Amino acid sequence: MSTSSSSSSSSGSSSGSENEIKIDKIQTGEQTNLVQEEGQTVYYEYVMVYLEEEVNEFTEGRKRKLFENLANVGLHTRTTKSATGDRNFMEIGTTNQVLEEWAFKTLLKVKKTSGVEDEDAGDYEEFNPDHKNLYVEAGDEGTIFNSCSRQKLLMRILEASKYKGGCGISITKLIRKKTIIDFFGLQHYEELDPLIEDWSKSWKFKQPLDRIRDYFGESIAYYFAFLAMYINFLIVLAIIGIPVAILTWPKKEESDISNQFKEQKGQVSLYYTFIVSMWITLLIELWKRRSNTLAYHWDMLDFHKIEQIRPEFKGIRQRSEITGKKQIYYPVWIRRVKMAISYFIVVCFMTAAAAAAIGINYKKLSTPNKEDYNPSMGTVIGLGAACGASIFVLNFIFKKIGPRLVDWENHKTDSEHEDSLILKFFMFQALNNYVALFFSAFISKDLEYVSTQLMSILITKQIIGQLLEVGIPWIKGKIKIRSAKKKRKKAKEAGEDVTKISQLEKESKLPKYESTVDDYLEMFIQLGFSTFFIIAFPLGPLSPLLALLNNLIEIRTDSLKLKTMRRPEPRGAKGIGKWIEVLKFVSVGVVISNCIMLSFADEIRIYGDTITTQENKLIWLICLEHGILFFKYIFHYIVPDIPKHVALSIAKEEYEKEKAHREALGRKSTTEESSTD
Repeated sequence: MSTSSSSSSSSGSSSGSENEIKIDKIQTGEQTNLVQEEGQTVYYEYVMVYLEEEVNEFTEGRKRKLFENLANVGLHTRTTKSATGDRNFMEIGTTNQVLEEWAFKTLLKVKKTSGVEDEDAGDYEEFNPDHKNLYVEAGDEGTIFNSCSRQKLLMRILEASKYKGGCGISITKLIRKKTIIDFFGLQHYEELDPLIEDWSKSWKFKQPLDRIRDYFGESIAYYFAFLAMYINFLIVLAIIGIPVAILTWPKKEESDISNQFKEQKGQVSLYYTFIVSMWITLLIELWKRRSNTLAYHWDMLDFHKIEQIRPEFKGIRQRSEITGKKQIYYPVWIRRVKMAISYFIVVCFMTAAAAAAIGINYKKLSTPNKEDYNPSMGTVIGLGAACGASIFVLNFIFKKIGPRLVDWENHKTDSEHEDSLILKFFMFQALNNYVALFFSAFISKDLEYVSTQLMSILITKQIIGQLLEVGIPWIKGKIKIRSAKKKRKKAKEAGEDVTKISQLEKESKLPKYESTVDDYLEMFIQLGFSTFFIIAFPLGPLSPLLALLNNLIEIRTDSLKLKTMRRPEPRGAKGIGKWIEVLKFVSVGVVISNCIMLSFADEIRIYGDTITTQENKLIWLICLEHGILFFKYIFHYIVPDIPKHVALSIAKEEYEKEKAHREALGRKSTTEESSTD
């Protein structure tokens, strides 16, 4: 196809005819990401979408300014009309030379071939032009950068300030000002299809993490790494929980084993609480070791040092007192005031969630004696479903408000922005999801009612969650494509020139994948359901089994979802970020919640002694809770976060760097002495 292209020297100079922008007649047709232009290969990775001038007054001058801005940093563009002619798709690409310059400048991590025995054996390192022969070929002709690396680099060029040689573009601002109406990264189906084929159709728990990382970036790869480990841990908890649930299940004719088990229910609850507390502690400690191993393998241990400033970050440009260079400054006290206001709004939403839960369970909570309130099974299930529905409604509203609050706080980096979003979302969703069960457990003290309500909420959430996560985006995509076909048909009937829908237009109709926050949030809320009420017999011990079955489906639907949605922006990460702190919070909540519920047992038998009075039970359980928390702390202290072989490798690398630095200083000193002589 013929295209309109613009380019400049990779140095970013703006002189001469190199930067002359020509806006030719826009064409339509099929696209390829790799194109030969002026004797060099151009890799197109991102697409900006804008409307025709007569639709949104997108003037030729504003278009020219945007094109010039892109060309001045060595980027290429080509523009294609939509099938109906009302939209223009401007692809943005660059050459291998520009990619190499920015890879070196931004310390991009690339995979080495040296010592590779299988797909997961090659380590990663910062790009070095002198080591190009050591890097894995991307599969595309003429470059060592795969599509993930190219999209990372291109986004850095677009978002980096002009002071640093970038475009200084904020995609969010361009969309808000309606300069463009959409922006997305291009899929590379020659890479994606084999990955999804091998990944989603395999029922092995081991995930192809290197391949996921090389296509979607570290952030998404970490999500699937944690999900796989979580599933493996759930298998253990589900196996333990099944016999406990069977033995405590109500029966017309009780067996001797069942009667004996029920007589010792308090003691079983105690041991079960300790097991679950150690289970989640072990999950935390082993994940930290796994996370640091992956961070070393992907060379992301220093990610916080190389993370780029968000283009949406606002402030005053002034000279740093430390480096002497100009940088954007935003007063910390102003952000703290904004964050305080944001958290106050979150608390207001949490209050509304608590009020809704009390309203739904008012009759149960207002009855002092549980014997006076004996609802039918249908009523209990109905109340659970009502709680599940109210949870989804309030979550839907907060998802609209939460991101706007975090944007208003004006965080400097994507990691800080996401951490703030995580805390707000988890605070609200934790209370919104658990408040009804906590009221029933701690006020009504009816654990059988809690266990039935727990199962009802879990099943409702998981069914609706899967429908919303997979079904709704698929339906929306189909509706958009069908709508585009109808427009094309009408235009054809009106005698207008209509062409085939391009791949660009098809991808623009796909639903967006925003980030991993929603996926993590769903997982951690589920973790709370599976552990906070684990001793709510008879159904509480079955909650890990339900979570396991859901996650076996989730890990495959999440992988398939990545193919049926737009390509996510590949983002770097050192681990799961603030979610590790959320996990620690949940682990403490597990101990406290189950110890409180232990106090509701008729009796607790410890080493042959029976504790029956409420005062003695309370004292003993406070000691138990403190003991378990102390044991968790000791376990955390003695288990190193970094495996020995990784720590040794890091130490060797630091030694080699220091040695090379000393040798370089020695050579410099020798040269200066020779010059003096």
